[in-house]
Amino acid sequence: MIRLPLPALLAVVLLGAWAHSADVSSPWGVATSSSGMRGAGEWMPRLHEAGAVTVRAFPEWPTIEPRKGEWNWEKADALVKAATDNHFAITACMMGTVPWSGEKSHTFPMSDLEAWSGFIGQSVARYKDRIHYWEVWNEGNGGFNGGHHTSADYGRLAAATYAAAKKADPSAQVGLTTASFDPAYLHKAILAQKAAGTPGQFDYLCIHPYELADGIGRPNGEIPYLWMTHLLRDVLQDSAPDKAKADIWITEIGRNVAKRKDQPVAEHEAASSLVKLYVMALAQGIRHVQWFEAQDPAGEEPGFGLLKRAGTPRASYQAFKTMTATLGPSPKYLGWLALGDGGHCFGFVFQGPSTPVLVAWKAAGEEDQQLTFRANVQVRALADFAAKPLEGGDVLTLGDEPVFIANLPAYLTGEAAGNRELPFPWGGDFSRVRTVSVEPAAPTPNAGLYQTTSQANQHVTFPDGTRGMLVGANQSTRFHVHPSFASILTREYYVRLTVRRVAPGNVGMNLHYEVADSQGAAPYRNVGTWFALKNDEGWQTYTWHIKDACFAKMWGYDLAFVPEQSQPFAIGKVEVSTEPF
Repeated sequence: MIRLPLPALLAVVLLGAWAHSADVSSPWGVATSSSGMRGAGEWMPRLHEAGAVTVRAFPEWPTIEPRKGEWNWEKADALVKAATDNHFAITACMMGTVPWSGEKSHTFPMSDLEAWSGFIGQSVARYKDRIHYWEVWNEGNGGFNGGHHTSADYGRLAAATYAAAKKADPSAQVGLTTASFDPAYLHKAILAQKAAGTPGQFDYLCIHPYELADGIGRPNGEIPYLWMTHLLRDVLQDSAPDKAKADIWITEIGRNVAKRKDQPVAEHEAASSLVKLYVMALAQGIRHVQWFEAQDPAGEEPGFGLLKRAGTPRASYQAFKTMTATLGPSPKYLGWLALGDGGHCFGFVFQGPSTPVLVAWKAAGEEDQQLTFRANVQVRALADFAAKPLEGGDVLTLGDEPVFIANLPAYLTGEAAGNRELPFPWGGDFSRVRTVSVEPAAPTPNAGLYQTTSQANQHVTFPDGTRGMLVGANQSTRFHVHPSFASILTREYYVRLTVRRVAPGNVGMNLHYEVADSQGAAPYRNVGTWFALKNDEGWQTYTWHIKDACFAKMWGYDLAFVPEQSQPFAIGKVEVSTEPF
């Protein structure tokens, strides 16, 4: 017997009201935690004012079905009503472990897919006029996989969800999801569906690229982030070609500022990062981006929210508001511009509410750049709604903080449109080379391989005039390869390291490299072959052969050299090749 906490008549009235859903064509959204949902009535008006129109939220399964066959919709109804009242569209994340299953928390319900399908069917049927997007689980390839289930299990779970949702509402859209940026996990899940005779049981893909987002403040850190859609399309072309153009969403991304000592600086950097992350996502065709978190909730780790726990806005809130107001509710991407000396600066052009708008910033690690325009433009900073005029020929200094440039001259809009279908130029094209490399102490260090270690390393010059990057005792160094060179499918590579002593004593290390993980474990593997330097004071090389690498940069890097009980040493060159050296 089904128990409803609301009278049937009231439920009918509410369902009628929910039929008027918010606009889901807009990319501007937020995501919230289970604790954050409790304060939705407080923060939704503030976030709507800032331009957000979608929210990723839904009560977990045991909240709605605490005992088998008994349904309690009170919290879900309250959430949906709050969203309706504040002009939000809910995109639901479906997950949870019911107490009567006897499973560990956040275990895939593989032992009772029939009960799970009932939860999905009941939810979709109840809210089909108000909720149209249903994401299967939350980060099952990460910390929300209590049963240590595989990507194949996730494929089965998604297929069961898809069948139940489509039965309740044929227009329902079902999304696959991962923690971080893990296209290999999605690839394995989609292939598992095909192998089980239920191919293509999904409508869109969701990612949570926190680690790639954390890297955009480092030199060349934007490159992996800008290639996400390209790599995911490769996955779909290989495993589900009929869905190669499926929508891609970022249903969680954010920046925690709570642990930073200098709060004003941290909040300013988070605000700049927010705009860059949204803009670069839209430029590569990602349909929706949902910032985590709306407001710091009680009972959860603080520091992610656009609003602080007391409700006061962070700098990121103001940046979000400036971005949505300047680009409009449904910005159309027009193309990219490589700006500044050498074309290293980033520029993305959108059709705003009335004029084309350029969003631009300098590349990390570069000097500030001076831009001029042939005609008058309007320039708006993140923290200021007031657009300031810039006369044609006057200089605009471009720094780390993105700026919005409206009334963009036609010659630049045309140039951007001509670039729109071309690959992004930043970092180069290494799709036809067999080897990429980096010489950290060279004047032009990168040739398709980039250091991602956060701390800066000093350079050392040896008596023979050669130079290297100084690595401290037991300091790991991490690198990522250009996405045009590396495949997210499993491949074979050769990795060669050129190093030199700077002091006597033990110097040795392992190579850790990224693999395709299917169970939410660490996606890196130790080759298991130790390299110990000889006592020779000249340059020495060592080559590792890896046969099962998957360079997706899930945690922001592809490979790392990990010394143990080691003295400092110098790295002269790192090379990655698809054939023996």
